Amino acid sequence: MKTLRFAAFAGLLLAATQAPAAVLTEDFEAPFPAWESGWLGTNSNLQNFYGIGGGRGNNPDGLWLDDGDGVFGSDTSEIVFNPVFGATLTGLALDVAGYVGIRLQIFDMSNSILLDQIVALTGGAFTDPGTYSSYSVNSANGISRFAFVPIAGSQVEGNTSIDNVVVSTGGQQVPEPATLALLGLGFAGMFLSKRRSKA
Repeated sequence: MKTLRFAAFAGLLLAATQAPAAVLTEDFEAPFPAWESGWLGTNSNLQNFYGIGGGRGNNPDGLWLDDGDGVFGSDTSEIVFNPVFGATLTGLALDVAGYVGIRLQIFDMSNSILLDQIVALTGGAFTDPGTYSSYSVNSANGISRFAFVPIAGSQVEGNTSIDNVVVSTGGQQVPEPATLALLGLGFAGMFLSKRRSKA
């Protein structure tokens, strides 16, 4: 009986499989505000400079970004991923059309900097397709956020467009909810069985 219980428990543990790898892309091509209900809009604080539910303004290809903190001027614009989602990320790539001096920084889940680079100013957000510079990183422990840091007091939001945001996810050991429930039942069954054998 013990062997049977052990085999059942081992089977439950094996059911906690690796999450399948996936590549998610947000190219902002769908009519606005469709992107807000997609993977990027629901897993980060990213907003449209024109407001929630707003249109694309004079940018036919990308998104004039905003971090939603209500502060403009010379502040850093930080786009923060939901921690559960960020922990699954193994790569991030994005295109940037900048009009003012900014640095792009990308951080892993331990707050270590994966990228710190001055953005090449392309001034290319007014056409479709636009003219963007591309940046990418890989990470062994997820990606927590990316940030645009102003240089010499420049205003990031309203002067910085992003496009073609691509993330790679998966490869982490993630038990599914059904598996967790089965594991709980397995533990309860083993506990009750042990109590009965002692009685």
